[in-house]
Amino acid sequence: MYREDKKLITDIQRKKDPDTNLSKYADVMMKADFEYACQKFALNYFTATEMVQDREFADDPYIFESILAVNRLTGSYVTGEKTNVSAEDLALIGSVRDTITKKMKILTAYTDAFELYEYLLNRREYEFPENMTEELEEFDQFDTEEFAERIFQYIFAEQDKVVINARIQSVIAQLPLRMTKNKFYDIIGQTLSLYNGSERGALNEFAEMVENTALFKLPDGFETEYTGLYEAYEMLKAGDYTDLTYESYQTLSTVLDKSAAFLNDIVSDYLILIELVNDLYAMMLACGIRDRISSECKKAVNIIRIVQEASEADKEIPAESYDMLMELEGVQEEAGEYKMLLESSIYDIVSENHEDLVRLGLEDRYRTLETLDKLLSGSMFVDITNLSDYDTMPADLEYIAALKDQMVAEFAALFAKHPMVVNRGIMAKILSNIPVFFNSRQEIRDYISYSLSHCSNRSELIAACIVILEMMEEYSGDQYDNR
Repeated sequence: MYREDKKLITDIQRKKDPDTNLSKYADVMMKADFEYACQKFALNYFTATEMVQDREFADDPYIFESILAVNRLTGSYVTGEKTNVSAEDLALIGSVRDTITKKMKILTAYTDAFELYEYLLNRREYEFPENMTEELEEFDQFDTEEFAERIFQYIFAEQDKVVINARIQSVIAQLPLRMTKNKFYDIIGQTLSLYNGSERGALNEFAEMVENTALFKLPDGFETEYTGLYEAYEMLKAGDYTDLTYESYQTLSTVLDKSAAFLNDIVSDYLILIELVNDLYAMMLACGIRDRISSECKKAVNIIRIVQEASEADKEIPAESYDMLMELEGVQEEAGEYKMLLESSIYDIVSENHEDLVRLGLEDRYRTLETLDKLLSGSMFVDITNLSDYDTMPADLEYIAALKDQMVAEFAALFAKHPMVVNRGIMAKILSNIPVFFNSRQEIRDYISYSLSHCSNRSELIAACIVILEMMEEYSGDQYDNR
């Protein structure tokens, strides 16, 4: 199969029989997408159905409403006989996906907000004698220079640049922040300048991420969709983090812990659900090839049928289906590799054969392939309705400077509303989500050392060191486990 498909791609690249091969490639690509989605869906559908039966989903009526829609559409386009997707059903799956995406934007905003208040409370925790232990008292003789060197060695203990950068970001998020607003603005500007010459769409996505993290604008439904979370947010927002009493600390910590527990549960549930919806959406778009699926994919469909029937009858999933799932071990990975092999050439095929695609009336089919690629990508909430609206114009220095001015003005207005302790928390969270802004290892070493040695707040220093120690101990534990 691999050899035949490689030959097909080579023939297209050589302009050999485009009338046949361009259509054939679309069919092969759709079949690969369907089978990859089907393998993923089988496992997630099994898991989600078990969770429904065990009442393990969070208390959100829309989760169950969307699962009912998934069950119905699965019966039509995966285990049923439909090979032509109707506009009504496409609208339904699209609506379910849009609603889940909207809810996740709200939940993500709450996550960002609660992480800020967790940071603020964490920095005040050890001001109160009630939270201190004999072990923590030892921090009074803590050698910050020695600990700074330990952190530096931890960051560069691995050679992988991705791991190093992730560790830098994690450490920066926890170190006591000793930075002026102007220095913070300079770092934002330096990060934006990295996009010089890149597509504006990529730069705008980064800027939007920063703005969302800072909660410049709350998403629609933030106040009304989850009233319990909003009440908790208002309580945390009203807290006096400059002059916090122990009673207030306890109250706010309890509110945060309860809200975070619910938030973690419901986010986990929606992540399972969006994968189900994306995979089902993909199979619906590619359902025309269902009668040509492989024997391995038919096994996955059979499992899906068993799970669906159990769900509709409100019965436990039969025990033998567990063994059937085990038979699919490794198949999803193989399907994913095959899909990647095929789609690695799709950009060149589309760009080099545009006139033939128009002449042959294949534009819509290739647009569907673009949608399928997005649905099955790692970006679970990617926008699939405006595939051509991404701004591909290059971002020049003038565009970047204007964007920096806009963001600086937004941050200045935000900082004016809060005391310094809250602003430091906001800056720390932003810095932990942007690319590394240091130019050398020595700069990193100096930053760590300065941050620790210039922190005069004992509680903040203890809190930062404890979290970073946990990071380093987890790494040491992983090393031990992997021996």
